[in-house]
Amino acid sequence: MINFDNLFRRLILTQSFVRGWGNPFHLQEIFTYRREKIGVRDECLKLVPAENIQENTVEIIKQEIKGNQNYINGRFRSPLANYLPHLVPPQVATAYFQLVLPRDHRFGIDSIPIGICYAGTGDHGFSRRRLFTAVPLINQYRIGSILLENPYYGLRKPPDQSRSSLLYVTDLYIMGKALILETLVLLHWCQKMKLTPAILHGFSLGGHMASLAFTNWPGPLSLLSCASWSSSSTVFCDGVLSRTIPWSLLKRQFYENKAYQIFYDYLRERNRSIDSNKIVLDPIKDMMRLLMDEFTSLHNYSRPIQSNISNAMFIACTHDGYILRNGIPHMNDVWPGVHIRYIPHGHVSAFLFNQSGFHHAVAEMLQRQEANVKLKRNPIISPISITTPENS
Repeated sequence: MINFDNLFRRLILTQSFVRGWGNPFHLQEIFTYRREKIGVRDECLKLVPAENIQENTVEIIKQEIKGNQNYINGRFRSPLANYLPHLVPPQVATAYFQLVLPRDHRFGIDSIPIGICYAGTGDHGFSRRRLFTAVPLINQYRIGSILLENPYYGLRKPPDQSRSSLLYVTDLYIMGKALILETLVLLHWCQKMKLTPAILHGFSLGGHMASLAFTNWPGPLSLLSCASWSSSSTVFCDGVLSRTIPWSLLKRQFYENKAYQIFYDYLRERNRSIDSNKIVLDPIKDMMRLLMDEFTSLHNYSRPIQSNISNAMFIACTHDGYILRNGIPHMNDVWPGVHIRYIPHGHVSAFLFNQSGFHHAVAEMLQRQEANVKLKRNPIISPISITTPENS
């Protein structure tokens, strides 16, 4: 199945970070902001206080009834654009989403369980997630969905960016920080609009963004992270996506600009206790690994409140060519008590053939959070896989 992942990737021409690392001083600024603000729950919550989020914080720009669904499109200003305006392109500064509800639901009057669904790599717009996730969740379980557009995707794509090819490494980190703060806006708004209880969920990149956002919410919340793990460092350094990175360009920029080398030395020093015996053969790939761990490792964010960890599940693919779990912390060590389920799939085949399993797991995690949640049909809470050396 890993071979199928490799084959599928060869059919996709999209490259990653086609203009290199990004401004080294911006990289350092994002790093500091992650460490002091976004990665610390109490500090992060101060950036999006509940009292600042009102019903009119979100602008409803379109509403349409189709079949048994009610589609409501909304937008709001991304909080990150207020705090780091020089790092957020104008197109990224406005967050767009589509709310998918049952046709007969009285929006803002009756409560309904809701899932905030994050986009995977290359998933522009709302149509794919609406077809594969939102409509089935309504039809099978009467769970609504908020389909949040990724920064740098769809309506939020800068004009000089081609498809999903992020121009700079820094763009990925801005994407993550923006989504974390935008999730806080949406969760506060959901409480006002009676869209509760809530779950964050997604596949691959979407699953990891859901996990990052999950760390900072102080109240009841569920998580389903599919085909993602504790860090993205192995994704970009060892997995299938590593072949999409212009390593020669990154190497040239690294040696032409002393600022990159200084920041790399700083990262190495920060991680010296962890990698004290490590021999670095390739400083460029080592810098990429250190950066990805700094910005994407769940170890570097607040651990979710304990009561929410029991409402969280990771579904891992045993033959995943994109998400490699060796060499990064096990989720049992990062969030002790988190649920982990293994499925005998590769990355692509899991998306194609396990959608019903993901839908069931969304309902299951909501039911773990609130036993009496009103679902169209109650899923049976399944036993969780036991982690063993063979399946971990």
